[in-house]
Amino acid sequence: MKRVSEFWLSVLLISFVTLLTYGVLISQLGFYRDDWYQMWTAQSQGSAGLIALFQSDRPLVGYLYALAYRFIGTAPLGWHIYALVVRLIGSLAFFWLARSIWRERRAETTSLALLFAVYPGFASQPNAGVYVSLLIANAAVILSFALTAAAFREKRAAARIVLLAAAFLLGLLYLGIFEAMIGLEAARFALLWYLAWRENGGPKQALGRAFKSGLPFLLLAAAFLYWRLFIFHSTRRATNVNFLFSDFTAMPLRSVLSIALETFKDALETTFFSWVVPFYQFTVYGHYRDMAFAALTALAVCAAVALYLFLARRADDPSAADPQANLHLVWLGVLMTLVILVPFNAAGKNVVFAGQGDRYALPGALGTVFVAGGLLFHYLKGRSRQVVLLGLVAMSVVVHYFSAAWYRDFWTFERKVWWQIIWRAPAIERGAMLFIPYSPFAEGYEIYGPANAIYYPGETEVVIGAEVLNAETAVNLLIGKSRGHYDRSNFVENNYDRALIAVFPSGGSCLHVLDGRKVELPGLIDGTLVSMVAERSKIEVIDPYAVPPAPPAFLGEEPPHDWCYYYQKMNLARQRGEWDEVLRLENEAAALDLAPNDVSEWMPVLEAQATLGSEKAARRLGTIIRSDDTARFHLCRELKKEPAYPLPYNHQLARDLVCSGK
Repeated sequence: MKRVSEFWLSVLLISFVTLLTYGVLISQLGFYRDDWYQMWTAQSQGSAGLIALFQSDRPLVGYLYALAYRFIGTAPLGWHIYALVVRLIGSLAFFWLARSIWRERRAETTSLALLFAVYPGFASQPNAGVYVSLLIANAAVILSFALTAAAFREKRAAARIVLLAAAFLLGLLYLGIFEAMIGLEAARFALLWYLAWRENGGPKQALGRAFKSGLPFLLLAAAFLYWRLFIFHSTRRATNVNFLFSDFTAMPLRSVLSIALETFKDALETTFFSWVVPFYQFTVYGHYRDMAFAALTALAVCAAVALYLFLARRADDPSAADPQANLHLVWLGVLMTLVILVPFNAAGKNVVFAGQGDRYALPGALGTVFVAGGLLFHYLKGRSRQVVLLGLVAMSVVVHYFSAAWYRDFWTFERKVWWQIIWRAPAIERGAMLFIPYSPFAEGYEIYGPANAIYYPGETEVVIGAEVLNAETAVNLLIGKSRGHYDRSNFVENNYDRALIAVFPSGGSCLHVLDGRKVELPGLIDGTLVSMVAERSKIEVIDPYAVPPAPPAFLGEEPPHDWCYYYQKMNLARQRGEWDEVLRLENEAAALDLAPNDVSEWMPVLEAQATLGSEKAARRLGTIIRSDDTARFHLCRELKKEPAYPLPYNHQLARDLVCSGK
């Protein structure tokens, strides 16, 4: 195979693998986690708001988001395509870097690039809105390294200056995005030292040339570090230098030992455990359908890689092979991984393959892949090497498919929540506070972000607050005290005395927007504080007579009207006192053969029948509800309270039918 054809075949292969691995479920993904306060800020305050949002810790990131928002807006698919393109640029930049270092090892450098492209230690790619900045930083530093390596071998002074200038600017870009990545400048020096060593024939002689070539970047790192430590003051706790290093000044020896141990642990995790732990975590409870599609995706990727290996089997020059080169690659990778991770651990940011803790593994992937590739190429030959390479690639593709499937299901859940809230609540009053317990939401902004975008688009302040339910917020609910806090530059007023709680009691239930006067649940909910605080839910913060909001475009098309649509509309009609409308909606649902899986969701219908004199039909529903002892006990306890609705509501008959069957 000719060199030029092999090169473009490699580019095509890396592009195919990257696009398929991260793009197969891209149309089914949405917004998550930190995306929400960014998207709400963008929608309510525009580019200026995004810029202000990051002034407290990473000013450059705000400008990058503002620029992207001008072109993408709040379209989820646009952000995911943006992140995928950046990921592809990073993969191709790594390929260029590898070819610049080992020009004679073509098949091996392509293999390294493939391992980098599908590296499974970072599986948060679908959280594109927030992590696209990290992907930009990672692509920028890899491209900067590739330009540095090209400049190192460039003989023409003018061309070398241009290459170094471009590398320098990219260095400024990635440091401005994520300051903890500064360890990559030490990794750059290690790379230059390795290049000089290979050309000069000795490690000691190479130090001088490496220092000379890397001096601009060492000065860049020193200047940035000085600015970050002594000039710029972060007001955000997570990036405040004084707070982060307070333990170091109090207990320096303990802090140094802790950083060293945590760096060693993280190096093991990123280098070795990353190839197996995420695979196990995602597949151990994976659905068979997703397992089948993940396997098909991995098979397609591996088929393409195997075809390349077959076509490129004579691409390398055996006479140029150095028996020790692969071991040198391993040690270079180990050194680079360690120096990259040290600043992260100094800042208290550890690699954890759970939640979002895997984001700290991505910068270390540069060294990690060198270690994995070096071990693979040194100790395995021929077919065994190909089998292991294909195995690592396949497992990594499966990880990313399952990650995307998890985020796909999360987005399905989010859309389900907000469409049902829109059906149930035409308007939510200003100053209300939302809780959606027993859900995957981890922060309040995951709730108030979409809520404000739906009900108060264009408002420049957070109108509806929100929090997750935990021991601390449960006490605040019981006390009913208002508290405020900042999410970056956004002030959020949490009025615990005006809380509205909504929950899915079980997997088969609709969303229950709780009325504290009469809490309708099929029973207690395991592992939550819902039952303790349910009575604090104020249904009156919903204005039942308001004009419903126009659903924002990011929610997509309205789902088909299933039982939950009718359940929400029946509850809305009950809140208005329109009992005849409740029965009309139930008749319409019955005509479509729709019925609940949760017997407590018959309550609006039973009460409407009891109130309007349809006693026979009400007794039939009472029998259904009483067939579930847990639901009967819980609902009967609530019905023994004072009537939740005014006359003509027939409270006595509804209570008798549920509690005793009379």
